Amino acid sequence: MRKLASVLIVAAALIFAACGSTSSTSGNPSPTATTPPAPTNTAAATLAPSSATITMGRSSFSGNTSVTVKAGQAVLFDDPSANGGTHDLVIGQGGKFAGMSGAPTEFNSSNGTLFSPGDQKVVTFATAGTYPITCTIHPSMQVTVTVTA
Repeated sequence: MRKLASVLIVAAALIFAACGSTSSTSGNPSPTATTPPAPTNTAAATLAPSSATITMGRSSFSGNTSVTVKAGQAVLFDDPSANGGTHDLVIGQGGKFAGMSGAPTEFNSSNGTLFSPGDQKVVTFATAGTYPITCTIHPSMQVTVTVTA
């Protein structure tokens, strides 16, 4: 009985292994075309001219640390591939999340938005207010987005 069970298990394993294989008339698997993943967001060209850009370095913001936009406008957050770093941006100060009514959902959670070198993300600020943004990984990183009506 054990011998029969062993034979059945081996046969089932071979059948299931064969189910996932591909073959062509030559006996070689046919290559599958793959499409590389699209960048996180390269919509910088679609931003209105009056919108702002905030650039990140390895462990700090570089350039503008305070920008002003009108309600409904977008801000490009740029983490350059050449000199960027890994960042997790949230609404708050000193690396600590502090949710705010009207803040963009991308930053208004304790999970925040993760950036890796080369990432660009466009974030729309719909509601007037002053939004402090910090990095949970680098608590000294602080930028302020002021949104006017």
